[in-house]
Amino acid sequence: MLKLFILIMLLTVSLFANDRALQRISMQKESRVALIIGNNNYKSRSLSKLNNPINDARAIKKILSTRNFEIIYQEDATRKIMRKKLRLFYKKIRNGAVGFLYFSGHGLELDGENFLIPIDATIEEKDDVEDDSISVDSILKKMQKAGNRLNIAVLDACRNDPFSKGGSGGLAKVETEGIFVAYATSAGKVASDGRRGTNGLFTKHLIKYMKQDGLGLYDVFKKTRAGVFIESGKSQRPAIYDQVIGEEFFFTLPKNGTVTSVVAKPSKYSFKTKAPTHFSLTINTTPYNAKVYITNIKPKYYDGIKLKKGTYNIKVKRAGYLTKEGTIELTRSESINIVLEKEKVVYKAKPKPQKRYSSSKDVTVIDGLMWQDEKYTEAEEQAYWHYTYGKVQDWKGAINYCQKLTLAGYSDWRLPNKEALKKLYKKKLKNLVSSVYWSSSVVSWSEDAWNVYFSDGGMYNVTKSNYYYVRCVREGQ
Repeated sequence: MLKLFILIMLLTVSLFANDRALQRISMQKESRVALIIGNNNYKSRSLSKLNNPINDARAIKKILSTRNFEIIYQEDATRKIMRKKLRLFYKKIRNGAVGFLYFSGHGLELDGENFLIPIDATIEEKDDVEDDSISVDSILKKMQKAGNRLNIAVLDACRNDPFSKGGSGGLAKVETEGIFVAYATSAGKVASDGRRGTNGLFTKHLIKYMKQDGLGLYDVFKKTRAGVFIESGKSQRPAIYDQVIGEEFFFTLPKNGTVTSVVAKPSKYSFKTKAPTHFSLTINTTPYNAKVYITNIKPKYYDGIKLKKGTYNIKVKRAGYLTKEGTIELTRSESINIVLEKEKVVYKAKPKPQKRYSSSKDVTVIDGLMWQDEKYTEAEEQAYWHYTYGKVQDWKGAINYCQKLTLAGYSDWRLPNKEALKKLYKKKLKNLVSSVYWSSSVVSWSEDAWNVYFSDGGMYNVTKSNYYYVRCVREGQ
């Protein structure tokens, strides 16, 4: 009976190996489609130009074109072109082709959702992101609905976030099922762009392992992650979100499409499986950068922390959101999703100042705002570069000047924001110098402030220590 059992096992292993070999041979003929986009030359002042996305995209195109991929390719794509290329890509993979998406360029995260940025995006405020860029979640969901065998998305789009504070940035985690997703660095982190004319660190290692004979999909990215982590001095760790079940894939197939099957000999020793004493705990939060605390033990929480079987008190908090607390009975490895609710803030309207307006040639009411309308003398205009008349100030001086101003019986004057100044330019108030005026609006991604140039109505961000003209405003009648 023992000999018969061993013979059956050997036949089973042999048949399984032959079946895997046949699958790999069929991969040589299967349809593969890749959409590759590299964006370098961003037009908006808020988005820096990048060194190497086009170099990276060309390198990926070169290797995939020799690996049986049909290539859809674009450099420096506008939003319209990106959407056009994506529609073509979705159509191709709906026919059953393996899908591979590669994007290199700027990417941003907004309230837990990721966006890829076209080169023509005009993003001055963070709320502009949704209007001028393309949602990663929508891309992944459409790939998921294609019904094809396998989809892979590689996003080297974590280089920097001009709206983040403290130098943070990057993309948020993804949870789309049935798609293999890889980031150039961990969620919420920033990847290196590299020196001009080279490949980025992530793409350099990815290509190296794509070329390796017989290396499976997960192993390609696992080795890429290790290579990037070591070469970056442990500062950059690519992220892998493997939501694929039971799919085998090779960029470079094993030689001859076959794998030699090796059957292990039965051991004369007896081994027993030991039950685990510790279990891993991962808590996925929305927003992704919420803080997680385990309040009844000393070690700080981290994703995948190993804990003994037992009861743990969990607290999740984030500024601007309601804190959540609860208890977990850990009896096995767990991955838990916790969504925080936004805190509701009630803003009280400021009381309107008393109407004390008396007719004055020094003020003008336009669209509900009362503007200082003092005429500059020729001597004052000539003294612009000498800063002697108090109407040319640095940014803080401009704010103080308006706060101390008493004019037409009012003392609640203020420095206008950039939108109000822009409207004033369009109304062509007569007593204005064709030069630069300060606004109270600050630049969200730097220490600068905005001003408006009254020769052409343009808005520019400048250093607050510069000296420019001042025009004060208050709520009108």
